[in-house]
Amino acid sequence: MATDTPRAAAGVRPPADLNPEREPPLDFPARDLDEMTPDDYRALNFMSGLEVHQQLLTESKLFCRCPAGRYVDRYDAEVLRHMRPTLSELGEYDGCALMEFKTKKEIVYLLERGTVCTYEIDDTPPFEIDREAVLIALEIARLFDLKLVSELHVMRKQYLDGSIPTGFQRTAMVGLSGAIPFREPELGVDKLLRIRQLSLEEDSCREVSDIGHRITFRTDRLGMPLTEVVTEPDLLTPWELQAGARLVARTTRCCRKVRRGPGAARQDVNVSIAGGRRIEIKGVDNHRRLPLLAHIEAFRQLELLKIREELRRRGVQREMLEIPAGGAAWDVSPLAVRAERLLAGAGYRPLAEALERGEAVAALRLPRFGGLLSRPTQPRHTFAFEFAERVRVIACLTARPFMVHSDLAGYGLSRTTWRRLRRALQADPEDALVVVWGDPADLDTAVREIFIRAQDALEGVPPETRQAHRDGSTGFERILAGPDRMYPDTDTPPLPIPDEWVDRIEAGLPERPWQRESRYREAGLDERAAARLAASPWADLFDALGPLPAETARRVAAAFARVLAPRRPSLPPPHRVRPLAAALAAGRLLPEGFELALARVTDSPDADPGALLAELEPDAGGRLADQAVARALEQLDRLRTRDPEAALRWAMGTALAGVRGRVPAREVRARLVSAMEGRLEAR
Repeated sequence: MATDTPRAAAGVRPPADLNPEREPPLDFPARDLDEMTPDDYRALNFMSGLEVHQQLLTESKLFCRCPAGRYVDRYDAEVLRHMRPTLSELGEYDGCALMEFKTKKEIVYLLERGTVCTYEIDDTPPFEIDREAVLIALEIARLFDLKLVSELHVMRKQYLDGSIPTGFQRTAMVGLSGAIPFREPELGVDKLLRIRQLSLEEDSCREVSDIGHRITFRTDRLGMPLTEVVTEPDLLTPWELQAGARLVARTTRCCRKVRRGPGAARQDVNVSIAGGRRIEIKGVDNHRRLPLLAHIEAFRQLELLKIREELRRRGVQREMLEIPAGGAAWDVSPLAVRAERLLAGAGYRPLAEALERGEAVAALRLPRFGGLLSRPTQPRHTFAFEFAERVRVIACLTARPFMVHSDLAGYGLSRTTWRRLRRALQADPEDALVVVWGDPADLDTAVREIFIRAQDALEGVPPETRQAHRDGSTGFERILAGPDRMYPDTDTPPLPIPDEWVDRIEAGLPERPWQRESRYREAGLDERAAARLAASPWADLFDALGPLPAETARRVAAAFARVLAPRRPSLPPPHRVRPLAAALAAGRLLPEGFELALARVTDSPDADPGALLAELEPDAGGRLADQAVARALEQLDRLRTRDPEAALRWAMGTALAGVRGRVPAREVRARLVSAMEGRLEAR
């Protein structure tokens, strides 16, 4: 918030999630991701960080002895619950918890007796924290060079969205204030990525459905141990964000004690720009999606800041948008009216169908918001989408659409109908009108949320948790949680961390990704090849081949990337690849032959490496090359094309048939080019 705002002038401490640069670059033009440069993001003061959640490979869940990692589709019982907020340690309510309470959700849990016990539904106190999970978390914390705590103290973190039946998640801080080398030569990055903390916590339920006021979960995943690694906002472009996420994932996985597969790792992304504040994008399951998501969020914030400035220019004040308590919005404020009679026969089909279903309709006036609701904020979304998403989530309206506004041109209500509504609401031409409909029990909540979101527009970027969509856009999920959601867990005693645990972990720490990259560079690989190999699933297979000459190491690494990448996760055992690499190093196998043999031993467990070496023995005297070229030239006259390049491609395929891997392709090509010169023109 700028220093000249009333709240700052009154001495109110600014929120901690504000971007440190308070002056937004409002003249920055909208651009696509591929048009941006690092300097552009510096001009925006783009900042991003990560919260990476990784399930641990343990036998049991974190606070009970139910099996971890078992997923089921059947269930033996259902439990229905409602959530309510509780006071924090300081006697305050968390805003996010209050928001979730307003949704009036019915929460259904599907229980399967083999994966859940009475602990998960809060009918039994927690068991002793799983020691295996603690040891893995300590090891991962040391991989990030975090300072370990001397005692594990379990806290409760409120979750009223229903994903945890107790209404809170048990979590414990394991390590603080670490850093890892962040070296990305392709991005020109060579710095430390600071790691704020690592926590050990229990996983939430799997969502089955969320329709209206009822949300359904499966509890098989509930309680599985996971770590949360939180970085500082040191990632200054969307591409750095992607590279940082991959580095954190590789560092976590190098202990080989974490789960892999869909849902085993999830990351939340924090993004802000100058003048904005931290927005958390939840549950991004793929690193490839990160750059576009972060880029779109940066420009969403920029557009919201431009709207804020326009509202300030128009003189809009917060009190102009206040709806008093003490009754339905249309009964206590002239800004809203019930509009069923006003809109009877309006001709807009979604509204007509809503009226036929007996739904309630309200019209409301947003003073001096005219023309702003149609302003784009994201690709394919306008400012009105910000209002609609908030209403959808909190008021639980299920119709599509359930809202229409007066800034729309050629869609929705007719001009005559809008004029009628303006008279009823005593609206000026510069005001925006919104019509919203839904279940009568939810309509007042919907109207009030629209005015709350309009007030938030005066702040610019409201603190939110947003859900990632496949197209790179995001939608409202909930208000960003604050520190008031945390309080001590009185059911769980502190767990001292013995020095011998730490000593044993330190002695057995695995090689970190950047150490592995350095070793590969020393073995002769270039920067890109070393980074690619260190991050690959076949790095251990490469290491198992033993020391290789530099040229052989480069060829093996390149062959692995070409041959094994399409065949993941099937990898051949080292003893089947080792004789092939040795033959390549000794010159008894060409690089092309090595790739063919590698593909054969990967695809066929019965393929004999010795027989493959005999079959792919290189053409020492050039006899096979001569025969292959002669065979292609004999058939060249039958070719109808006069395109030299097409003829050469055909001749290469013909010549290499039967001798691939034994004759260097470049040698065959050179002979063909020499022999074919002038032959096509002479025909």
